[in-house]
Amino acid sequence: MPKLLMRDGARLHYYDIGRGPACVLLHGFGMQGAMWLPFVAPLAHRYRFVIPDLRGFGFSHRLPLSQPSILDQHAHDLADLLDGLRLGRVHLAGLSMGACTSLQYNRLYGFDRVHAYLNVDQSPCVRNDAHWQGGLLGADQERRFAEWQGLARELLACGRETPYAQLPAHLRRALFRTLADFLDYGFHSRAWRLLRHPARQEIIMGRIAPTANWPVYMDTLNSYLNDDYDWRPSLRTVTVPMTVMIGMNSTMYPASGQLEIANCVPHARVVRVHNCGHVVPFEAPARFVRELARFLAGARATPSLAAAA
Repeated sequence: MPKLLMRDGARLHYYDIGRGPACVLLHGFGMQGAMWLPFVAPLAHRYRFVIPDLRGFGFSHRLPLSQPSILDQHAHDLADLLDGLRLGRVHLAGLSMGACTSLQYNRLYGFDRVHAYLNVDQSPCVRNDAHWQGGLLGADQERRFAEWQGLARELLACGRETPYAQLPAHLRRALFRTLADFLDYGFHSRAWRLLRHPARQEIIMGRIAPTANWPVYMDTLNSYLNDDYDWRPSLRTVTVPMTVMIGMNSTMYPASGQLEIANCVPHARVVRVHNCGHVVPFEAPARFVRELARFLAGARATPSLAAAA
C-alpha cells in the first residue's frame, strides 16, 4: 500500500497504476481514490494514473489536518505528491472537492506543472451572495449551511478527541443524516437517489464514511462555510487546456453557475452531460470514460522526472 511523506510528516496513501504520461485524479467529499479505478482501467495501458486518497478520506482518513483550510491542506498535499513522485507536467482532473483542490492548487501554486485540467461538476465559487447563486447546493445553501453550523457546534463541543462511539447517540444520528442528505444532492437518477434511504442507517453509512477521524467531515463543511473559495479571479490566469464537464441536472452545483467558468477561461471546452447529476462518472460512466480519453489524448504530457533521469 504505497504512501508518500508530506511536508508535515503525514503519510498520504495513493494508487499508482498504468504506464505512460501521468494523470492525477482527485476524488470528491465522502469518497476515496478507489472510486476512479473502474474508469481508468480501460486507459491504463496508455497512461499512468496517480490517484491519492485525499487527507481525511479513504486510507488517508486518519491523517490529522495541519492547515486551518481543508483545501489549502489538500492543495499542499497535491504539491508534495507531485514533488515526491518526481512528476513532470501532468494532466490533472478533479470531481467536486477534488476539483476544488485543483482550483485551490492553481490559486496557490499556479498551473505551471499542469499540462491540462479537467474540472468535473464544480462551480467557480462555493458561497452564494446577493450577486451569485451558483454555489454549493444552489438555492438550498442558506438553509443547509445553517443546519451544518448548528450540528458542527454541538459535535465539536463534545471534544475533537472524543471517540465516535462515545458521542451522544442523537448527534451520531444527526451526523449521518447530514452526510446522507449531502449524498442525495450528488445524484439525479432515481436509482442512484434511492441510496439516500440505506445511507441514513449508521451501520451502512459508516462503511462509506469511516468515523475514526469523524471531525474531518465537520472541518470540511466548516471550511466551505467560512473560507474564501471564490476562484473566479485565479481562473482567469489559466492558460493550459481545460475541459469543464457539467452534469446538467446537478443539484450540488447548478449548471448555470458552472457555465460561468467559460467567462473566466474563454478557451475552456465545455462538455454538457444531459440527464445527469453531480457525480458524472457514476451516472454516465461510458460518457465519462470517453471524455476522459479525449481529454488525455488532447495533448501528451511530459515524462516524469524520474523516468527522464
